Amino acid sequence: MSDLAGVEIKHEIIKNRNSYYFIYMKAIVSPYFEAQGPSQFLQRGRFVEHPDVAPRGRQILLGLLEAGCEIEFAPPPELCISILRESILAVHDTKYIDYLRVAWSHWSQIQNASTEIFPNISPNRHMVNFNENPVALAGWYIADCAAPIGQFTWENSLGSVSAVIVATSRIKAGELVVYALCRPSGHHACRDMAMGMCFLNNSAIAAVELRKQFDRVAIIDIDMHHGNGTQQIFYQRGDILTISIHGDSRDFYPFYSGFENECGSGDGEGYNLNIPLPKGSNEAFYLKALEKSASRVLSFKAEALVVATGFDTFKSDPLGCFALESNSYYKIGRMIRSLNLPTLFVQEGGYFVEALRENARQLVKGFENV
Repeated sequence: MSDLAGVEIKHEIIKNRNSYYFIYMKAIVSPYFEAQGPSQFLQRGRFVEHPDVAPRGRQILLGLLEAGCEIEFAPPPELCISILRESILAVHDTKYIDYLRVAWSHWSQIQNASTEIFPNISPNRHMVNFNENPVALAGWYIADCAAPIGQFTWENSLGSVSAVIVATSRIKAGELVVYALCRPSGHHACRDMAMGMCFLNNSAIAAVELRKQFDRVAIIDIDMHHGNGTQQIFYQRGDILTISIHGDSRDFYPFYSGFENECGSGDGEGYNLNIPLPKGSNEAFYLKALEKSASRVLSFKAEALVVATGFDTFKSDPLGCFALESNSYYKIGRMIRSLNLPTLFVQEGGYFVEALRENARQLVKGFENV
């Protein structure tokens, strides 16, 4: 990490949660934030290079450092596996987790198996029988060809959860704001299904951890794509408010969710808010949607906030369709800060473009209001 030398790291202990004194954000980093990601994914019917490349994590870390964040690396997951498993199972199905843990080792024993697991058949609305053949299991537990499972997918996903667990512990101990730098992302991961480059839902795990101390927790998902996994996990709960600002799913991934009429059901009715925006939405459109989100968080009387943080809303992001500028993230950070809540930023999307480092820096400085 020689290129990080000389970057000043600042931190100020928060003494008064209700004050507007300058504060400096702490960042908890996955031990595998620079791990090699999957090699390819399916985009519009073509296999292309997977966008979750290792330099992406480094660029975000550099942005956090340049913003003055104090950096702490989360412990390797093998040192705290029982704690991680308990937190994961509060969100995810046991059979799904057991599958993720052994999927690659079982797959690799198949004759002529690929180096990464892609589903070549998926159960549809006419299929009702469960099959434990490794090929069938891939279709059952992996929803699309954007979430291939490789040799280190499980380990890397646990590293993200490790960062989230440490970060939530800091919030519960009195920190006003913490940033969890996770790779891979998590907000597309459903209770029992991987999709969209996501395997374990880091933001959902964070929210459930915070619920151990706070009665009402809100999630605002500012990633380019609808947080469908987060929505699915909490759709029938009224103690965790889920909000997602995203590209309109009528012509944007994940296509089958993220519509305004999805408001929750049962105990969760009225506690899920989707704000789809049209292709090309600029800063003014986006900030208006964020203002609506903030108003809903306040009316919910949230006591803590999780921000599922994506930078793929940037104008040149390869997987985005919005038109935000780098300084737009400063304004986003300021608006989130105005809620005056204990806040955990959890890394979701935002891919390798030249401005990624600056976008992360702007978000942090906006929250710090300096």
